[in-house]
Amino acid sequence: MRDYRSFGLTRRLNPAFHYRIAPPQGWTPISFRELWQHRELLFYLVLRDIRVMMASTTLGIFWILFQPLAMAVIMTVVLGMLIRVPTGGIPYAVVVLSGFVPWMYFSNTVSRATVSMSTNSYLLTKVYFPRLIIPAVPVLAGLLDMSVLFVVTIVITLVFGIAPTLQWLFLPVPLLLVIALTAGAGLWLSALNVGHRDIGNMTPIVMQMLAYASPVYYPHDLVPEKWAWLYDLNPMSGIVEGMRWGLLSGKVFPAYSLGVSLTAAVVLVSTGVFYFRSIEDTAADIV
Repeated sequence: MRDYRSFGLTRRLNPAFHYRIAPPQGWTPISFRELWQHRELLFYLVLRDIRVMMASTTLGIFWILFQPLAMAVIMTVVLGMLIRVPTGGIPYAVVVLSGFVPWMYFSNTVSRATVSMSTNSYLLTKVYFPRLIIPAVPVLAGLLDMSVLFVVTIVITLVFGIAPTLQWLFLPVPLLLVIALTAGAGLWLSALNVGHRDIGNMTPIVMQMLAYASPVYYPHDLVPEKWAWLYDLNPMSGIVEGMRWGLLSGKVFPAYSLGVSLTAAVVLVSTGVFYFRSIEDTAADIV
């Protein structure tokens, strides 16, 4: 039997038990109790995504590393050896990988979350469950990729002779920030993509452009000082710089850019949840 609670089900107090079914009006808050009741579905969908990814590739879990490591090798040869991008004496491969850890998670997960509602339309039209689960699946499934890449980056950092310091204790901060930022962006874009499918087509292109507008392939120091404040309005700038500051024991703490990242993450998550809820109950009729 279909659960009509999300459609504002009310019962009139009369012997006939009449029901009025109507979608909620305006932006409604998230029901954490309802999400908890459907936690098994969330875990199942996350495991399904991970299993599908592993089963569809011959290399399995090693495919997670192939793309970032291959790009790191290419960028090391092109920018590190040929163009010789200055890195302050730090091996260029470590500079790139430290940027890849948060960036690859953000780029890949946001792209998958954007089209998650349309790719799971068969679920939306068959059974009721909190629709918020759908964009949450790629956010959680992508943690496996980021965790594996993070461990490999730590190992490569040690191989290049960079010793651990107390600043390594700061590394969870940029990782948590990128998860929150990704979740907020995923909520907004997945909701917008329900009625405007061009969003899903444009997202990978925007991500490629944003990669060069973030200090992923080059140090932040190369940005002219007079434009640094504008450059740091990109929330991924602070996250990448925070990652490098902790991993490579940077001297100048990126307080301004990290503050922008934190503000952007909070705003995107808080507004994204309410906007997603506003289209949640009509999404099945559109997708």
